[in-house]
Amino acid sequence: MKITLLGHASVLVEMQGTTCLMDPVFQDPFEEGAVTSCPRRTVYPERLPPIDILIVSHRHPDHFDLASLAAVPRDCDAICPADPLIVYALKRLGFTHIHPVHPMGAISSAEFELYPTQSESPGILELGMVFHDRSGSFWNQVDGLLATETIDAVLGRFGRIDLLFARYASQNFDFFESRSTEFPVEEHRQNLESVLRIRPRLVAPASAGFRFCGPHEWLNAFLFPMSAERFVADLERLDASVSSAIIMPGDVFEITPDGVAHRAGASAIGVTEEDDRARIRFDPTAPIPELRDPNPDGYSMERLAAVTELFVRDGVGGFLDGGHEIVLRYRALAASYAVGIVFPDESASWYRFDLARVPVRLERSNEADVVHRIAASALVGWIERRKSFFYVRAYSRRSSSLYRLSRAGHHVEVEEQLLPDLLMYYLLYVAPASESAAKQRVDWELHQPSG
Repeated sequence: MKITLLGHASVLVEMQGTTCLMDPVFQDPFEEGAVTSCPRRTVYPERLPPIDILIVSHRHPDHFDLASLAAVPRDCDAICPADPLIVYALKRLGFTHIHPVHPMGAISSAEFELYPTQSESPGILELGMVFHDRSGSFWNQVDGLLATETIDAVLGRFGRIDLLFARYASQNFDFFESRSTEFPVEEHRQNLESVLRIRPRLVAPASAGFRFCGPHEWLNAFLFPMSAERFVADLERLDASVSSAIIMPGDVFEITPDGVAHRAGASAIGVTEEDDRARIRFDPTAPIPELRDPNPDGYSMERLAAVTELFVRDGVGGFLDGGHEIVLRYRALAASYAVGIVFPDESASWYRFDLARVPVRLERSNEADVVHRIAASALVGWIERRKSFFYVRAYSRRSSSLYRLSRAGHHVEVEEQLLPDLLMYYLLYVAPASESAAKQRVDWELHQPSG
């Protein structure tokens, strides 16, 4: 078996008589221009061998890239989780053999076996994948946390994993919600424990080869607390017998009954151009820049003002006057909620909703228990399904000081209350056509000119 890392999570697996391509992302930047591969690399899709099986692990845009999927021959077998959005997009792209699968169900032929593995990461349908042929077994964990039961089932089926592409980065995406810069200790523990339980012949920290770029670059200091080198060093401290490799785009692994060979830079399909990983050095003391709106799509001020005013005042405001369970939880705390719209000319409009009152009182103030400031053009792009949450999150700032007070005699308790952000909840789940928003976003992207 031959495994080639094309960069980040894009992996080419050549088994006995079958070639698989998993999570192809060929161009940089990706994820709507917000991120780019790190280390910097170039992929030459025209050099790929004929693809028999395409695998999409989950719908996050750094794994589910429509422009790259459009470059894959449509007559291959496409395997994905039973996620309606992925199936819809593959059909719209013209794939004719789509196979939604569930974890822990084998896909077998006379020469090879694919075994989708269960992810314990909440909120999304996601598959890892074990590739097995007569030479051995390769497990691409992708982004998912692993349960003990999943690991035991894989080891019971295959005996031993020769090569593991392990989850390691513990990316601090909670920063978008709370601005927390605490080291993710529990995630790191789980990632280490999974590797030690699997005990592969060779482990390579993987599926985290990107950085934010352009106006998003400031985020790099806060989001990547764990380097591949540190992960490997921690593994060695726990068990010096664990063999590991640091991998770069273009590296090739060959599995034979005798072991696993790592051939650095052996591929001409994916090529490392520069090791620029110093640009994602974790530094939670770095400054957070003031929120500004670069308005990359060139909206007029009049349109930005009109669309955001109508959306916040009538859309969000109307939602807050209703009896939704989320609204009632805010109301029980006598909470206030404020939305601040930041415009390209650096002016701002504020909308403060006093949820202690029925109907909700709207004021022009930025003093509230929960505050969400967001760039006008990002919000309009999100409202119109031209931008995804993954793009917009870098153009918003959120804070919460919600808590519940209680007293027993002289004893007072102050309990933090973690509630969903109301603007986000409305846009994702309540706004008109929100149930088809993801499909609208796919349709819009497919209609954009290529290149």
